[in-house]
Amino acid sequence: MSWKESEPGCFERPLTRVETFFKALADAGASINREHWAIRVHARFCWDHPVTDSEAAVRHAWKTMRFDHPQIASFARGDSRVYRIPDPDGLASWLKDTFTVIADGTVDDLLASLRPAGLPSLYFLPRSSDILIQIPHWYIDGIGSICLLNNMFEAMAEPRQVTFGTEARNLSPGLEEAAGFPVDSITTHEQAALEMLTEYTSSLPSIGLPTANSQAVPGAIRRLALELPSGALQALSCACKARNLTVTPVLHAALIVATRQLAEPDTKASNYVSWGTFSLRRYLAPEFTDPRAHPVSLYLCGLPLTIKSSNFSAMASQLNDFYKQIVRPASRAVIWPLLVPFTQKSAAAVCQPPPEDMQPASEPVLSSIGVADGYLKSRYGDRLAVTRFWLGSEVLSREPLVYAWTWQDQLSLSVCYNEEFYTSVLMRRLLEVTWETLMEQLNIQIPAS
Repeated sequence: MSWKESEPGCFERPLTRVETFFKALADAGASINREHWAIRVHARFCWDHPVTDSEAAVRHAWKTMRFDHPQIASFARGDSRVYRIPDPDGLASWLKDTFTVIADGTVDDLLASLRPAGLPSLYFLPRSSDILIQIPHWYIDGIGSICLLNNMFEAMAEPRQVTFGTEARNLSPGLEEAAGFPVDSITTHEQAALEMLTEYTSSLPSIGLPTANSQAVPGAIRRLALELPSGALQALSCACKARNLTVTPVLHAALIVATRQLAEPDTKASNYVSWGTFSLRRYLAPEFTDPRAHPVSLYLCGLPLTIKSSNFSAMASQLNDFYKQIVRPASRAVIWPLLVPFTQKSAAAVCQPPPEDMQPASEPVLSSIGVADGYLKSRYGDRLAVTRFWLGSEVLSREPLVYAWTWQDQLSLSVCYNEEFYTSVLMRRLLEVTWETLMEQLNIQIPAS
C-alpha cells in the first residue's frame, strides 16, 4: 500500500478499503452534484497586529499545506490514488481552483451553497476573518481536518518559503500500512466479517426521526449548535467520573433517548441501529500517531451498533463497552484483523439499494471528537488567535450527524442536517432533549453564573 513513483514526478498507491467505502458514499451524490459526508471545518481568527495583506498570508499558508501534506492535491484514478509534483503553472492552476475568496456573505450562507470542488478547497472570508476548508471524507477524518486547520495557522504565524519537487516524501501511507493490518485478513477473516455485517442488517430498521418530503431530492445543508452553560463540561465530566463512564457513551445514550422521544408514535422499529466511529490514530505505527504530522489521512473505522434497551443506565453501560472495543488490547486484538474485510463488505453493501419496503434510515449518528485542544490551539505565538471553530459535514441522507467535542473548557453539541428533510425546530429539539436527558439521568446541577 506504499506510494510508488509510477513515472517521473507521479506517485501512486492503491486506495485503502476505508477510502473506497467513503468514496462510494461520496460518489452516490454525483448525479445531483453533491458529495455525501464531505467534511467542512471552520475557524475564525484575528491577527494580534495589523497585517498588510491577510489574503496573501492565508493563500501562502494553503500553498504550504500542499507541500507539507501533498495528499490535499491527490486524486483518484480507478482504484488508485495519484499525486503529481506540479510545475509552476500547475501550482498556480491548483491555487486558482482550490483557494477562493468570498467577499460577501457569512459562513452559514457558504455552508448551504457549497458544491463539490473536485479537490480539497479553502474558502476565505476576509471581512470576518473566517476560514472554511471543504474536503471529501475519503481524504480525511474529523481529527485530521482539525489538525490541518492547526497547521494552517502555524504556517500563517510563521510563514516559510517552500520549493516544490521533494514534497512526495511527505505523502502519508494508507490505513492498512500505517496500522499494520494482517496481510491475509481478507481471506482468513472473511466469514467473521460477513457475520458482523449480517448481524447489523438483520437488526434493521432502526428507530428514527420523522422526516418531511421523504421522496424529495436533498436540499441545502444546515448546521445548528446548542448554547450550553459555562459549567456544562465540568459538571458532565464529574457526573461521568462518579459512574465510571466517559462522556461519549452517555452522550450517545442520551441521543438515543431523544430519538425515541421524538420518533413517530406509530413506528414499528424498536431498536436503535447505527454505526460508531473510532479514531485509530493512537494505535498506528509510532511514526504515524501524531495527527498533526499526517492530518490528511483517513485513519478511522466504523463498527455496527444495535441498542435494544430503552433504559438510560443500561444503554450507557452497553455503549461504554462498545466504545472501549478499540481501547482494550484484548478486544482490539479480536477486531483488528476483521476491519479490512468488514470495511470491504460494507463498501459493497452501501452501493446496493435498500429493500423497497424499508423506510430510509433516519436515526441520528454521533461523531464524538473528544478533547480538541490537542489538535487546535487558541493562540499561535504573538501573531494570531483562533476565537472559534467548528466541524461539520455535508449530509444528503435523512440521518442527521450530531457532533460533540470540547475546546477551551467548553462543551460543544451541534448537528448537521439536510433542510429538505428536517426543520431547525426539530433539530434544535433533538439537541435540547439530549442535553435535558443528560442533566436528568446524571443528576447534573449547574450553578447559575
